[in-house]
Amino acid sequence: MTSVFMVFSNLFFPPGSSHSRSHGGKSLATLLVIPTCFLGAVLVLRDSAGPFWMWYNIDPDYAYLINALKILNLTTPGHVDHPGTPVQWLGALVLKATHPTVSDTHIVDAVLADPETHMHRISLVMAWLNAGILFAAGVVGYAVFRDILPALMVQAAPFISSQILRHAVALKPEPLLVFAVMALVMVTLLALRPGAVEANRRGFAIAFGVVLGFGMSCKITFAPLFLLPLFLLSQRRAILIFAAAGLVAFLLFTLPALGAYEQFTDWIVRLFLGSQHHGGGAATVIDLGNYPRNIYRLFTRPLFSITFILAVLTLFAARRRGADMPGPERQALKGVVLAQMAMVLMVAKQLSAHYMIPAYMLTALSGPLMYRIIPALGLGGDALRRRFARTLPALLVAIAVAQAFGVARVDRQFREMRETAFIVDNDHFSACARIYGYSASSLSFAFYNGNLQSRFPYSEQLKELRPENDFWLNIFTSDKPSGELRDWSGARRLPEVLSGYPCAMLRGSRRGALAAFLAAEAPEAVYDTSCSTRQEDVFTMGVDCRGRLTGDNGDGAP
Repeated sequence: MTSVFMVFSNLFFPPGSSHSRSHGGKSLATLLVIPTCFLGAVLVLRDSAGPFWMWYNIDPDYAYLINALKILNLTTPGHVDHPGTPVQWLGALVLKATHPTVSDTHIVDAVLADPETHMHRISLVMAWLNAGILFAAGVVGYAVFRDILPALMVQAAPFISSQILRHAVALKPEPLLVFAVMALVMVTLLALRPGAVEANRRGFAIAFGVVLGFGMSCKITFAPLFLLPLFLLSQRRAILIFAAAGLVAFLLFTLPALGAYEQFTDWIVRLFLGSQHHGGGAATVIDLGNYPRNIYRLFTRPLFSITFILAVLTLFAARRRGADMPGPERQALKGVVLAQMAMVLMVAKQLSAHYMIPAYMLTALSGPLMYRIIPALGLGGDALRRRFARTLPALLVAIAVAQAFGVARVDRQFREMRETAFIVDNDHFSACARIYGYSASSLSFAFYNGNLQSRFPYSEQLKELRPENDFWLNIFTSDKPSGELRDWSGARRLPEVLSGYPCAMLRGSRRGALAAFLAAEAPEAVYDTSCSTRQEDVFTMGVDCRGRLTGDNGDGAP
């Protein structure tokens, strides 16, 4: 560890500079604090969130696990909605590294037999990657600003919103979006050095393109961030190189999904045209009745909205001052504001707070940029500039306090959901037909959902591994509005299933779905709802909540 510190100290704080090695070493140690806090928060929240097969974790986490297995076996992934391919091939690499000496077939068997252990390993790798790039971003920030406060502000990006940490514990694109945003921030910071872009405009164009292509391959909602580098690159040729590099990077990072490109493009067209979530609703692109309200709601997060407004005001003031303003910082701030506004307009179409994660994180870049620009505005004299110099430490303290409470709140929510889900133990109903709807806290349902979103590659293996009395409702591809009952072999009829067992238990978190299914498929069925929780409907037939038979399996027969 000491040698690593010395390498960084020599690189950024050479002997004879105004920053001694001792000072540099202390600064590097300080820059380890936030990455360590991030890693600790993710590990704590991951533990509190419980198994990945909990109803609130299942989708799309198990789909990413199953598709990682498909990539490991050199087959095209079936789930390309995000497209999320880097999560899948990273998962495949972790699985192979976990079992380096056995065949891919044995790896599949090991993962299907113990999915949770392998999912935790993939999640842990992503957490360490993010902690590492947070430290690297802090080092770059300190090298550029020669000031520890802006560097710490940059590192605070994952703590800007509790939504970021909430989703950073999952096996889905969001953890890698954290990585991609921090990589983009690092390249942007390097472009702030005087004359850096002019000396190597092509190199920066390629670097920006690679980072943004990677981000978009993780999740298409990263696309608005392509606007950020435009003002820094400025020249048409550099922008064309940047666009080409972004496209090539996107294609390379999604190469394992080459066979599913048509599926992905069809999905994106549907998302664009549809006015509701997941491409639903009228094909009017936006719902004019909700769109303005959704934009307003996205700006109700105080830290994001206040920083955004301050950035806009700063740019207006800098425009009035003209050429005296710090050039790269102003250009970068223009890109940040434009990218954030574009993301608001995009997300307002299908409102979901976690789609805003990249925009929220860019707030941590706006702060240091304004920290450089505002003192040069010459407003209010030295007294005002001194007061502004104290705002960044105050902002860091505010973020630390707010996110300490935020992490505690998310932790409490995860624990409450986990404990409530465990109230109903599926093992109590081992003698019954267990029917799971979307999305039930059940390992069998988690496997079903992941297998379905992967085009059913492992149905035969799962049929051998999972209990034969587990069934589920297919609501994704069924022609029936209430869903279709299935097992690992195919469609089943509900009356036949109920007649084959002395009891039945139905479970799912989509309110009303189970009742609608029973009304459509077995209108004479009698069921009890007393086992339901705040989060999941749990219906029982011929059995109580502890699994004790009551003598009536719900089909009307004794």
